[in-house]
Amino acid sequence: MIVRAASAQDAAGIVGLQKAANPYGDWYRNPLQRLGPASYEDLTPLERYLHGGFGMDLSLFRRHLYELERRGFPVLVAEEGGRIVGECETWLDEEPEPFGRYAEVARLASGSPLNSAVERDLITRAAERAGKLGYRALDLSPRHSGGGSVARDLGFERLWDTRTFAADVARVPRPDEEFRTKFLTGDYAALHGLLPLNHGEPARWRFETLTALWPAAQVASLQDAQKLLAVTVMPEKTPSFAVLAVRREWLDPAVAEIDVWLEPRNLKMERTIAAMFRIAVEVARKLGTRRVETYAPPPASKALKGLGFSGGGTEDPWLRWRF
Repeated sequence: MIVRAASAQDAAGIVGLQKAANPYGDWYRNPLQRLGPASYEDLTPLERYLHGGFGMDLSLFRRHLYELERRGFPVLVAEEGGRIVGECETWLDEEPEPFGRYAEVARLASGSPLNSAVERDLITRAAERAGKLGYRALDLSPRHSGGGSVARDLGFERLWDTRTFAADVARVPRPDEEFRTKFLTGDYAALHGLLPLNHGEPARWRFETLTALWPAAQVASLQDAQKLLAVTVMPEKTPSFAVLAVRREWLDPAVAEIDVWLEPRNLKMERTIAAMFRIAVEVARKLGTRRVETYAPPPASKALKGLGFSGGGTEDPWLRWRF
């Protein structure tokens, strides 16, 4: 087996690999709810994307791969007998602590069933490439990127844990303070210094895909399939923070997903967290849903449950390998 840098000529092989691992087992107009069975050929690029990301459609993946390469993000493939048997996309970034400067395995594919030997070789080579680029940590989020089967053996340790919480909008108390909002204009720099409580993916990746700034998301017309509110919030008493709230048009009943971004020093302040989420839910009311979901680490659990949220029992770890 050969592990090497991917090229544009590998796109079709990588898409074939990811299609073979379709987690839904079949193809649907709406795979998240298994509605509208259809042939793969009859699906739109967006409908294919919903089955597992940009690697489910060749046109989307070509644009995705080009953007990764343009930004200098390493993309590796494992090749055996002239066939692509694995792929690894590495994201490079720097965020507020506890993340700092890191490389992250944003996508790891080895077919179906998973091939742990292929994954191990790809992760090891990704770490080597990251080291040569001056990075001293390789991160992995198994529920989002894969790789959990070999992470422990390679020495990855937990750095963060995102939990999912949900609530009926009507149950969450309204804010007890006035606040102003300012729309984010699609500039990630406006969030400089803020830490997203939803950290199953790199912060910039989450922001660019939600706002459809990522070029492949634009090709998929993702912006037309969801309603987004992205604002900085300036409350009367609570520290400033940011809210990204999105309603996915393909979900019925509709749910508003809420991301809160804050200064790291406020993470363990229960009253501050509670005040922020009361405002965040108030912002999300404009999306017209009865239900909201949000994401936060365990230290925020008490504040959220005090507001009427439930959940938070399922781990979603972010792992780090230091070298």
